[in-house]
Amino acid sequence: MIWHVRRSKKYSREVHPLNPERLMGGRSYEPGPGGFEYIVQKIPHAKKEYICPGCGGVIAVGEAHIVAWTEEGWFGKEAGQRDRRHWHRSCWAARGQRIPHQL
Repeated sequence: MIWHVRRSKKYSREVHPLNPERLMGGRSYEPGPGGFEYIVQKIPHAKKEYICPGCGGVIAVGEAHIVAWTEEGWFGKEAGQRDRRHWHRSCWAARGQRIPHQL
């Protein structure tokens, strides 16, 4: 009896480079308001309405946006997490180029 061993093709496939943002769950670290480093989390769709601090507009249910917070503030990591804000992606990208909306 002759046995044929089937070889896996997984080792002959093209290797794709790792995407660090994907590995971190969509999180990145960026400079933000006040000169602090902010943790930025991409959210694919909002579960409720939020007010964007950049423009004062509404982030509608289902709209893709980002959540940003810092852990470097005077009152520590927990305060930064409590004070996290939901931003339109375009407003976050333009944050240093315009005057922030006053709530």
